[in-house]
Amino acid sequence: MSAFSLQQAQKRVDSKTTLFWFRRDLRLDDNAGLFHALNGDHHVLPIFIFDESILSQLEDPADARVSFIHQCLQHLQEDLKKEGSSLLVLKGDPNAIFSALNPAAVYANHDYEPYARKRDAEIADVLKKKKVPFHTFKDQVVFEKNEVTKDDGKPYTIFTPYSRKWKDRLATTSLVKYATTDYLGNLKKTDPISLPSLADIGFIPSDIPIPKRVIRTAVIKKYSEQRDFPGIDSTTRLGVHLRFGTLSIRALVKLASKTNETWLNELIWREFYHMILWHFPHVATRSFKPAYDRIIWR
Repeated sequence: MSAFSLQQAQKRVDSKTTLFWFRRDLRLDDNAGLFHALNGDHHVLPIFIFDESILSQLEDPADARVSFIHQCLQHLQEDLKKEGSSLLVLKGDPNAIFSALNPAAVYANHDYEPYARKRDAEIADVLKKKKVPFHTFKDQVVFEKNEVTKDDGKPYTIFTPYSRKWKDRLATTSLVKYATTDYLGNLKKTDPISLPSLADIGFIPSDIPIPKRVIRTAVIKKYSEQRDFPGIDSTTRLGVHLRFGTLSIRALVKLASKTNETWLNELIWREFYHMILWHFPHVATRSFKPAYDRIIWR
């Protein structure tokens, strides 16, 4: 853990400061957890943690994901500076970091991967012992966990019936846009806190180009006709932005619903696999069907 980072955190985090913990939601706009944090009882200081247990498993020092996240954090910092606030970026064990801090409350959005669920449960326990509320919200998907299931309550394992039920539910659901930017005045006022460089966290810049955070409506309109032709620039290139939440899934589903059903189906596939991961967490490291684990791959 970077000593200077923890010292900065302890100086700025007190019992009158709420922390909003960025994870897979690296944006200010239409962010459910951030919206609720900003509408709480205390000023909000955003925080991001480079989790050492995750970083230690990355073999490539030029890992493109780390470069992408670092770039996103720089953009967030610039936006927060305009509001007279700052992003606090730490590196270390999240459990140890939250054990060392004493905020009024911690807010975050749900994370569905097995490691994240275990981590969040442990941190919730740490905070509970200190009587610090830990609030989490749905933001990464439109429908989560048990919100789209078979009539008997069991999870779907086949996409087509899941997608039908998903669309039926969408037809009766109002997709909320969280007006986060209307409440940025509730951010904690503080001098900018310097962000660690990639070198500080043990990485170097990646040479892999990062797609811009641009929603190309013209591509989406022709998606169903052109997506299968590699010679045409016909895909949205938004996968990494969905992965790390630089764009709102609610906004994209709204756009897809009125623009191109084939692209909407791709977004539903993403939700389907989130649901599979929630109900069958073994798929994070093994095949969905155990028999497939015995296949000898070249």
